[in-house]
Amino acid sequence: MVGTQVGLGELLLKPLAICVLPVAWIFATLTRLRVWLFKRGTFKSVRPSMPCLSIGNIRAGGTGKTPLLFDCVQRMQQEQLRVGVLSRGYGGDEGRILEQRLPQVELVENPDRVTGLTSFKSSPQVIVLDDGFQHLRVQRDLDVVLLDATRPFGHCFPSGLFREPLSALRRADLVIVSRASLVSQLKLAEIWQKVKSLRSGLAEVPQIEGDVAISRVVNINNRQEFANADLNGACAFVSCGIGNPNSFISLCENAGVKVCGSNFLADHSPWSDSDIQRCQDHKLVLVTEKDAVKLQGRALDNMFSVKVDWQFSAGERAWEAALEQLLLPIRAARIEPLWQAHQENSAR
Repeated sequence: MVGTQVGLGELLLKPLAICVLPVAWIFATLTRLRVWLFKRGTFKSVRPSMPCLSIGNIRAGGTGKTPLLFDCVQRMQQEQLRVGVLSRGYGGDEGRILEQRLPQVELVENPDRVTGLTSFKSSPQVIVLDDGFQHLRVQRDLDVVLLDATRPFGHCFPSGLFREPLSALRRADLVIVSRASLVSQLKLAEIWQKVKSLRSGLAEVPQIEGDVAISRVVNINNRQEFANADLNGACAFVSCGIGNPNSFISLCENAGVKVCGSNFLADHSPWSDSDIQRCQDHKLVLVTEKDAVKLQGRALDNMFSVKVDWQFSAGERAWEAALEQLLLPIRAARIEPLWQAHQENSAR
């Protein structure tokens, strides 16, 4: 199993991280102060005119936000809702995938989320903030935070990779543990116990867990599909530029792939010619959907994009209930004209 916690023991192997721990404590204090100033009203925020959902995390790097966002948007589309996604636009990877998978959804990318709110052309009925937990200038009706089960807790910058101290989980309406299949049930229980202790005195959040699963494996150049069943026993070279590359290795290995080599790039890193050349001597090369976007027009014929979808392993009903509560004003607005028409007809 993959370890779940970055603690002092691991830091002892990193003398520089120990040296900058005081700076990390100052950083954590400043982030708490920033949140307090927003709550107090010293720092101004804007409330959108439509329901707003934020999906984010407290750790830099991937936690599975994009697949969960797609799941959320697809559920809303099934109710015939106009959905707008507001993103900072980190590197553009997730945005291009969203446009390919869900072309009916309007995406606005702007580091200034408040300005981005005014840029929608389709008059969305609901807004989804991508990676929005720290963007407090935009108020939200449902705040969702993902914790990566393989590394849920740790230290703030620069000693660790956390954007906020763990106490920030007190602001979340929902906590979802991702990559739950990569750790033991004992580790999951420890994570939830930690979450409960951090949220002491607040309403208990439902235990929601999930992971991504391979849905399709597609050749980047000719769109030919590699049957999922054929992955079992296949020898593949794995390359990616994501926040948690080991999770991609585990995903492939869980599908039966024998990883015969790998090359990891920095998160959101562009692919250089040398990165591509490292893949040329292998029969099968697997990359993430995010990397495939960057390889369009440059990919080798042996490169395949691994497409994943979100799957809940626990708490899916609680997720659905939270979305139902979020969308209640929209449903009420739909029903009210029908009810008024009914009353008018009954009065005649």
